[in-house]
Amino acid sequence: MSFGTTRTTCHPGQAVSYTIDIYLDWNTQDDTGLPWTFLDQAADPSRIRPGAHVVAGHDDAVAVAEIVDIDTDGVVHLRQLPGPVSTNAHRPSAPVS
Repeated sequence: MSFGTTRTTCHPGQAVSYTIDIYLDWNTQDDTGLPWTFLDQAADPSRIRPGAHVVAGHDDAVAVAEIVDIDTDGVVHLRQLPGPVSTNAHRPSAPVS
């Protein structure tokens, strides 16, 4: 699945539709200890700003995350919020229905 693709997930008693805002491999970490990706991996780069909450990931490894920072080379660091997307569906800066 690529970024910008709407997806529905079901958890007990709850179905949540979401769009991946930024493609991220959660296993990538640099010397900050945080996962990172490039700004051009975002469906809408204008929404990617420090402090924003977004849906990040790829395929089945998707979570809501906070944008920690963006450096001058376009490297975006994120911090995953605990719990599944359904638990944090109210947090992203873009609608999650």
